[in-house]
Amino acid sequence: MPDQSETHSKHAALHPIHVESEWADLKECVYGSPDTWVLPVFHADAKLRAQGEFAKFWEEHQGQDVKQVAPDLFAEFSGQIRGAITLLEGLGVRVQVAGPISPENRKFPRGEDHGVSTAWMRDPFVTIANNVIELAPRSLFHRRQRFAIREILAETMERGARYFAQPDSGADDEHDEKGWGYLEGGDVFVLGRQILVGHSGGCSNPEGARWLQHALGPDYQVDTVTIDPMFPHLDCVMMTPREGVVFSCLEALPEGLPAFMSDWDVVDVPKALAKGHMGCNNLVVNERTVVVPSEEPLNVIAEALLERKFEVIRIPYRVPCMVGGSFRCAHQPLVRI
Repeated sequence: MPDQSETHSKHAALHPIHVESEWADLKECVYGSPDTWVLPVFHADAKLRAQGEFAKFWEEHQGQDVKQVAPDLFAEFSGQIRGAITLLEGLGVRVQVAGPISPENRKFPRGEDHGVSTAWMRDPFVTIANNVIELAPRSLFHRRQRFAIREILAETMERGARYFAQPDSGADDEHDEKGWGYLEGGDVFVLGRQILVGHSGGCSNPEGARWLQHALGPDYQVDTVTIDPMFPHLDCVMMTPREGVVFSCLEALPEGLPAFMSDWDVVDVPKALAKGHMGCNNLVVNERTVVVPSEEPLNVIAEALLERKFEVIRIPYRVPCMVGGSFRCAHQPLVRI
């Protein structure tokens, strides 16, 4: 039996669970695993994410282990994820890495293995203040990701978290009727008491945003942001590195930015850069520091950040970006204070 005093001491030494905003100091996060990558079966949810030349590879090898079918690609992928984890730990961030999913849970929710994408852990849950919420993704391969982090999330209860789950979305591809709310973490932005939920038509939906408003209560304002259907998530077209500064692909926002951003410093990110190189999907460490992949097309993002007095850290992240998920997609914070 575990020594309860040792368990209490371990938790007491850690920060209480709390995420204040997208730009508050990142102290702890869940990060994606570098160990497993089985290409999801090519349903509509995967098609939305696949892009460029890689989409052909994905379609040809759906359901297959990349470690076996493309070992060099897997080695680069794994090394780049490990590099990001090492960087964060060097910056003083506590990093908890997603674990494996059991063979039976890999068949959730309808008895067939859709693949493993635990390198990208933004979507299965969200932390808002001290609320740790397991979400109900629309994507089939995101629905099982919770099983890779269930123990991590359960431990947050010992550190002041309200840990609960959105009603599950079941085994059907999708419903958009009342009571069938979808939320994916890549769509959710925490800006203090203001919460944004992206709506592309292929991931989170307004019913999910309605449930989130209900769960958080009247102290929060939850608003949806309509985005171009070619992008899965809001964090593919928006980054908020500090209050008053937003990098956004304006062409992908048919209704524009939220009204409260009307006087913000706006950096317009070209659509091709946002889609092809994940130009908005960077890692905000705090309101002074942003991690941007070192690939040349993203130099323009780094330069715009430097002009605004941010420190910019560059490390390779080519393969995760190629698949459709960069640094923000890879992590979900547990402590930002």
